[in-house]
Amino acid sequence: MKTIIPSMAAAAAALLISIPSGRAGDGKENLYLNADVGGIFQQNATFIEKGRSSTAAFDPGARIDLALGYHLNDSLAVEVEPGFMENSVKTLNGHSLGRFGDNIDLYSIPLMAKLIYKFPTKNDWTPYVGVGAGANISIFDGSTPGGSFNDTTVSFAYQAEAGIKYALSQHASFGIAYKFLGTTDQDYTFNQGFFTDRITFQGVYIHGIFVNFTWNF
Repeated sequence: MKTIIPSMAAAAAALLISIPSGRAGDGKENLYLNADVGGIFQQNATFIEKGRSSTAAFDPGARIDLALGYHLNDSLAVEVEPGFMENSVKTLNGHSLGRFGDNIDLYSIPLMAKLIYKFPTKNDWTPYVGVGAGANISIFDGSTPGGSFNDTTVSFAYQAEAGIKYALSQHASFGIAYKFLGTTDQDYTFNQGFFTDRITFQGVYIHGIFVNFTWNF
């Protein structure tokens, strides 16, 4: 799994370097930066520890993404998008973790390669959709009255999104977006003295609502 991130970075860099620096015939630069900031809402997931399954519910969280993109033409663009998001486990089988002095915080770094399609319009509004795939680095940070435990894992991630942007000028635009992110099972292992504990989250599906700002170079 450790080879996923370097391989993605190399592939993305090769893709961006290999594309010409302007749209055919218009002489314009096609590179752009896009920043998304918003809230996330994770669906209930299956929490497995020592062979026992529970239903985990989550507090709302936050996510920020920064994408480097390239316009292939007026409708299609490719993006490389790293991000950061955080949220916490609220309950297990309906029981609040805080009630017992326990706490589980989850931090994630999604790294996505994306394809964006922009619907042509004759005004300053541009609706778009996109799909992506990559890796998600997940950090489990837990604590109990008896101590703390944490681990990091990498899983496959996939994403779909839709949004609309309004052109403020030739270079700048502002918009809103929805993103859906899913990952394969997230497995964490904790070494506690002579004992090893393992926790798995299954069914990791995260919804996000964002505001964004794009700068075209």
